[in-house]
Amino acid sequence: MKILNEWLKNQSKHHRIMKIKQSKPDFTKIRKKDEFRIYSYFLSDTLYPLAGSTISAGFPAYAENFKTEPVSIDKFLVEKPESTYIIQVSGESMIDAGIFPESFIVVDTSIKPVNNAIVVARYFDEFIVKRIKIFPDHAVLVAENANRNYPKIHIDETTDFEVWGTVVGTFKKLK
Repeated sequence: MKILNEWLKNQSKHHRIMKIKQSKPDFTKIRKKDEFRIYSYFLSDTLYPLAGSTISAGFPAYAENFKTEPVSIDKFLVEKPESTYIIQVSGESMIDAGIFPESFIVVDTSIKPVNNAIVVARYFDEFIVKRIKIFPDHAVLVAENANRNYPKIHIDETTDFEVWGTVVGTFKKLK
């Protein structure tokens, strides 16, 4: 029995996941030279027609034949208004994840960060958006841009780091 208990104790050590500190955003902790804009939004009752099929980028399809129930864009992007904020992105570190310079990301503070999620975080005095990889004793923040070699950011329990929300969507106006 003693051997079994010892084995179980060792197994729990190996299957432990690093606890990621999560808190509400406190923008006073960000260095002042960083420029960022937080946007408030409001939910509207505006509904837009939604074509009932996907669209081909090659052959024209007639949307009139595929109309379904209308969709509210803000209700589609914002599931929990009380815990959601929108912020505009600068920089190119996440373009392979579909997050481009000048696009907006929708961030939900109520969602716990999980492995492989895209998170908004405070890393020391910087405000960043990266994909998080969570391991038993550390986490790694990873940029997603194949054209540039951004360094990985290694996080352990002693790092001055906290997640300020999980990215749930993005949007950008085409020019």
